[in-house]
Formats: sequence, structure tokens, C-alpha cells
Amino acid sequence: MTRLQLERSRVADALAHHRRVAARVFGRGTREINENMARAAGTWRTLESVRHSGTVQQLTTSLPNNAYFVEAGLQMVSVWNYSGVDPDARLMLSGEDPAVYFFGFAPVQMKITDGTSVLLDGPTIQGKVTVMEVRDTACLSAARSYWDAVIATTYPCEAETAALVDLSPRQRRIVTLMLTSSSDDQIARKLGVSVRTVRADIAAVLDLLDAPTRFVAGLRLRERLGMAVAGQTT
Repeated sequence: MTRLQLERSRVADALAHHRRVAARVFGRGTREINENMARAAGTWRTLESVRHSGTVQQLTTSLPNNAYFVEAGLQMVSVWNYSGVDPDARLMLSGEDPAVYFFGFAPVQMKITDGTSVLLDGPTIQGKVTVMEVRDTACLSAARSYWDAVIATTYPCEAETAALVDLSPRQRRIVTLMLTSSSDDQIARKLGVSVRTVRADIAAVLDLLDAPTRFVAGLRLRERLGMAVAGQTT
């Protein structure tokens, strides 16, 4: 991590002072960065992503976008820094594909694309935050070493609901997807099952959680996970 931070600072300083370096400003300001990211994602074959924080609001936008690109063929692994993700956002991530989404120790944000470049926080330019696309050999090598260290700490996000032992793995994913206001059709497509199967599982989940509605199921789920966490600390 320290090596990556040093290399990132070196490259960012070179960009800020217009010195020659194998990097470019990818985007300035949140809006431009997000727009450029969406355009570029369609050209990537592989994405190794590390996110240091996350909120429900951010995930509501990013998760559907990620799903679109994965369905289009992008091979993605996304690691989230557990301590930087809001509790409800962790719950949302626990309903996502366990082969794609992981928690771990990942305090520095970056994205390695196609193994040939890395997206990192860049210099502040005219008061705007930037992201830089770096192909500098030393920086890319540091990013790869950091990625390998992060991967050694990871576990699937679905483990967040592992304490719900009376629910099957699919039912645990369904109950968390319900909390994101996903429709039955959307849940069925995400899980690769029929709408009838989803509705049967939802009925079973509501019964097991003693919940008359999806809203109450969300409350019950949080209560039960809260009791599980408290039980581990006593």
C-alpha cells in the first residue's frame, strides 16, 4: 500500500507540473469522471476494482451499471474495504454475485483495467478532483502488488448474512435484493431463476422472518443480524 501511494504521488505530481510521464488525466470533477468511466467500461475486457468506501446511494447507481457490463462480457472482481462501507450498503452487497463482490482490507481506491493501466486519484486541478489513467511501469507494478495483498484478505460479500442459517444461500440473496427495491423480474434475472421461484422464495422468507411485508422483512433482517453481531462480541 505504501509503495502504491508513493508511486501515485510521483505520477500525480508529474501530471500537475506537466512533466513527461506515462499517464493522463482521465476526468475532472465527479460528473466528468463518472461519464468517462461509463464510456470506457464498454471497452474493457477485465476490471480489478478496489473501493475504499461505499454508501447505499452510490450502490444504487453503480450496481446496475456493473451488472450491465458484466452481462456484456466484462470480467470483473470488485473488492470493498469493509470498514469503509456503510452497514446498509454491506447488506446490499451481500445480495450480489459472490464470485464478483468481496469484502477485505482495501484502504486505497484503484481500478486495474485489462492488466495494462490503473485508474487512481490524480492531482487537484483548478480546484477539481481528478482521476488519472496510469501506464507508468513502476506505478502499475505497485498497483499489482497492492492488488495481490488485498486479495489475500478477501471473502465474499454474501458472508455478511451467513448468520441467517435458517435461510438458504439463495434466500439470503433474495431477502437482501428485496431491500434494494428490486422487482421480482429483476431478482429472477439476477439469480438466473424463474419469477415463480423468486415469489415462492419470497413467501418462504417472509414466513421465516415472521414478516407480513417486505418492509417488515427488512426490519427483521437487520434485527437478526444485529443480534448475531452482538453475540460474537460477548
